[in-house]
Amino acid sequence: MTYDRKDYLQAEVAGASPVGLVVLLYDRLIMDLTRALAAIDRGDIEARAGELNHAFLILGQLEGSLDAEHAPESAQTQALFYNMARSKILEAHLKTDRKLLEQQVALFNEVRSAWEQIDPVRKAKTPLAPTLPIAATGEGNEELASLDASA
Repeated sequence: MTYDRKDYLQAEVAGASPVGLVVLLYDRLIMDLTRALAAIDRGDIEARAGELNHAFLILGQLEGSLDAEHAPESAQTQALFYNMARSKILEAHLKTDRKLLEQQVALFNEVRSAWEQIDPVRKAKTPLAPTLPIAATGEGNEELASLDASA
């Protein structure tokens, strides 16, 4: 039996903690921005627009996951970060500004690294680490898989 990329992603999403899902979203966002940079290099406006549109969808998903009720200060800070990133990505797209887009990739890589460090599943030392409720129920996982499928 062969497995394609979609099967692998679905398995990864199903086994991810809530923090792990955020890391996966960052991975895909960074991939979209990197592909947009490659499209700039090729002069492919349509591909650049498609990758950046997908990046905007992921930013929306990340914003939608903010928990203002339980962590209002953190949610506000992250919302400001996402709004700023959206603005800079749009500016980079309109100006075809490779440097500005590269700066966004660097920022998202830094924030992604911080999220990865606090992921309880990745930090677990035992091979049979307990899964968190979101992984067991699958709640919220279909959004990530559908975002990837739409690319």
